[in-house]
Amino acid sequence: MAQISLAVLGGSSVATPALVQALLDWDGHAHDRPALRVILLGRSARKLAQVQAICQRMVQGVQPAISIEATTDLRTGLWRVDYVLNQMRVGGLEARARDETFPQALGLPGEETVGPGGFANALRTVLVVNAALRIVSEIAPNAVVLNLTNPASIVQYAATRYAHSNIISLCDSPITLGNELAKLVEKPRSTIDIGYLGMNHLGWVVSMCDVEQDLMDLALERIDRMAHLGVDAAYIRASRAIPLPYVRYYLHPERILTQQQGKTPRACQLQALEQELLSQYEHIDVGTRFIASGTSVSDPLASDPFASESLTSVSKAVAKRGAVWYSAIVVPILDALINDHASTWIVNVANHNLIPWLPSDTVIEVPCMIDSRGAHALPVPEFLLPLELRTLLYALALYEELAARAIVEQNRDLALRALIAHPMVRTVEQAQAVLQAVWPAGGV
Repeated sequence: MAQISLAVLGGSSVATPALVQALLDWDGHAHDRPALRVILLGRSARKLAQVQAICQRMVQGVQPAISIEATTDLRTGLWRVDYVLNQMRVGGLEARARDETFPQALGLPGEETVGPGGFANALRTVLVVNAALRIVSEIAPNAVVLNLTNPASIVQYAATRYAHSNIISLCDSPITLGNELAKLVEKPRSTIDIGYLGMNHLGWVVSMCDVEQDLMDLALERIDRMAHLGVDAAYIRASRAIPLPYVRYYLHPERILTQQQGKTPRACQLQALEQELLSQYEHIDVGTRFIASGTSVSDPLASDPFASESLTSVSKAVAKRGAVWYSAIVVPILDALINDHASTWIVNVANHNLIPWLPSDTVIEVPCMIDSRGAHALPVPEFLLPLELRTLLYALALYEELAARAIVEQNRDLALRALIAHPMVRTVEQAQAVLQAVWPAGGV
């Protein structure tokens, strides 16, 4: 098989070595992994050099070969690539910390992907991602974009409409929920067929069965054991829809707000971890020189007896980040696309009337068959989702359509309408307060 090129937008992330480890593991079958050219793209040459050096050490001597390049030049790095992994975090963890805190003063829980925090995230992210993906459309028009950047569904909606159409957003949350439910009913996950329906971070398991029996009643009977979902078990049983943990922000906002107050935001914890990792990267990266073209010209640790020990400590630190999405879904999706290993995964795709009560271009999260031709949505038992939860999805779909337009068109009035449509925002006054907090005085 010919070498495959994978560009990583946001490649300077300290979690990127976890991506490289997942590529090395590739389901344990190296003969299925093609030779790879991985191009790390980012704004900071220094961070890119540090992350690149670690990744190069990880892939040294492996077969099939994996080369690691790095550049701050998007046009250079994206030239005729086959796949693009978007993991840009616009504004960094400092911006995420604000997303997780400023809504609390407005009487709403803070989170970087939902509610006012999610809107603030989208406001600074959509235009940056679209600019990068327009370059992809120009110089790598056939590239498949796998999106990890949050808020994933609105990023995908805006990108598809204004920048690049061949994009699939990935999230490990539905996979994690499915695995947990399999343990709950004491069945191997591979034997269970799960009916899942929603949008990114607002989704539910609505059916479960294996070849012998329906398992939904058993799961609902035991659902108290999954208190971390954050939604009252009584309502889960009444609705017969088992939610992602993010659904608690919509159904129990006051409770979540109370739990958040006085606590350190997750972003601050991640900032401390990032500094720990960068410190270790700096130690290992002594002497490696970053070249504008994206090549490293030295390997200062080739004869360092402590290199292996240092890399082990880095590996342990990276594990603290919990970047399970690379092994849980990113690499399996790449395997399905590259090797035509048809398999079913819950991913984000355009509705195209699969769910008749949602707009056609809404980005939905549903089981899809993934193969070399892309993602193909499978029929879903949408009628099993109760009407009150369908209302939440419809409101979110309307919000995302209006918000994407508002951000791209720099239209504050449209942004106000979008926030009024959001199911977490209860009043015009709250919507206006959100805009006052995040909308730039001179426009986007």
